Amino acid sequence: MITRREALAALGKSSLALLCGSLRFLRRDAEAAERLAMATPNHIRHFTADNPGIMTLQGTNQYVVGKENIVVIDVALSADSNMDGIIEQAEAMGAKKIEKILLTHIHSDHCGGALALKKRTGAKLGIHRSRAGYLGGEDFQYGDNDRIGFGGGELHVLHTPGHESGHCCFYESGDKVLFSGDNILGFGTAVIRPPDGNMTDYLKSLERLLGFNISLILPGHGPLIGKPEAKIREYIQHRLEREHQVLSALRKGRNTIGDITQMIYVDVSPALQRVAEFSVQAHLEKLMREGRVKREADRYLLLSDN
Repeated sequence: MITRREALAALGKSSLALLCGSLRFLRRDAEAAERLAMATPNHIRHFTADNPGIMTLQGTNQYVVGKENIVVIDVALSADSNMDGIIEQAEAMGAKKIEKILLTHIHSDHCGGALALKKRTGAKLGIHRSRAGYLGGEDFQYGDNDRIGFGGGELHVLHTPGHESGHCCFYESGDKVLFSGDNILGFGTAVIRPPDGNMTDYLKSLERLLGFNISLILPGHGPLIGKPEAKIREYIQHRLEREHQVLSALRKGRNTIGDITQMIYVDVSPALQRVAEFSVQAHLEKLMREGRVKREADRYLLLSDN
């Protein structure tokens, strides 16, 4: 059970959440977190890495999935204490073997300990095929709509670019669980950082997820999400509202990333100014792909107001 104090503490630790979601948006998240008294299915556990921070909330959620033969989703840290925590969760489930390691994406807070866990357990390490060779020790690659078995079921690979071009979610249809990586977070919203981050792709990825029957989202950071469809729709609406704010700024003559950011993110701390600018840039690049905005040097000009 997530207490009010824990929910507020998580919010307090996350300047990213305050940056990337409106206060109204985050209050709904906090209230929802307080109401949740959910448990994952018996064949799923998680161990949160000790890497709290602006970008990671309370730390990275690393998931242990299966019965006798286990799949681990994301390994944030190579520290012995982190690997001990993952292995202890597997042993508590009665696992005989950690068979595979899967990565939602290649940001270091999700893959930084993958090679170390592979070496310690003998597990096979997988990665999205677009990132083959990135870590230098992968054993197999997966792509969109591949199926990866574990003890007691299988995971459906969903290539969901946007936050990162090789990002994948994993869907377990038996219990209708989505492992969302950084595509959807327990608090706030993810940073979309061009050029690898792409707002057009991100919105398409979110729209795609609405086509799946999901009862529970297990995010890469933050608490479990018990109303998946509502959360996904909120995410889409939030990004569209940001886009409208960018267009409004352009109409008012704000035509650089810095000026637009200053108008939209009025309370952002100096330490997070650059992160806010990434979001504005991602929206502007989406609008350019749609033929609604053009770029001249460092200035962005509105072409179509439709």
